[in-house]
Amino acid sequence: MILGSHNSWTYNRPKKWWMKLIVFTARCQSDNIVEQYTYDGVRCFDLRVRFKDDKPIIAHGIIEYDISEKDLFESLEYLNLKGDACVRILHEVRTKKQYTEEAVENFVDFIIRLQTRFTHIRFWCGKNLYNWENDYEFPYKPSCEEKYSSVCPPKILDDWYPKIFAKLHNSEIKEKGTDKDVLLIDFVNIG
Repeated sequence: MILGSHNSWTYNRPKKWWMKLIVFTARCQSDNIVEQYTYDGVRCFDLRVRFKDDKPIIAHGIIEYDISEKDLFESLEYLNLKGDACVRILHEVRTKKQYTEEAVENFVDFIIRLQTRFTHIRFWCGKNLYNWENDYEFPYKPSCEEKYSSVCPPKILDDWYPKIFAKLHNSEIKEKGTDKDVLLIDFVNIG
């Protein structure tokens, strides 16, 4: 089983002031990529991306994170040099308005750039969050179990507070593990 971090780049600051007010509902990690790899044992990372003016934006729902393409590529270069990481890429579009032909083309072009540049990372998934269909087909297809606040019962307050869910459940989730290839969790540094 490979330990994975759900929404791996959400440790970054939100882009806009109003996003700071609700970021607690969308922040899923507090450690940066190097810390997740080095101290938390993460080998699978979860990258959610959409595009504005053909530029990649790291996002989770309505929250967009303040990370440049250069900084994103530096973190991916770190993983590339390690040679044993995989990255799940999801197209962070959730509405019909966001899900356009141009958005899909940008997503596919971005994936091709990543695969060309970071040849020692195993990229996978390629689905969009609008209809959960493939916008890009990867050959690497690990099985994955997701155990974090928005997919696990009980659906009370901890659904809106990923950090609380992690504090309450991560120890048990990590101890139990999974028979799947990858286990994705929030706040990998907790539990």
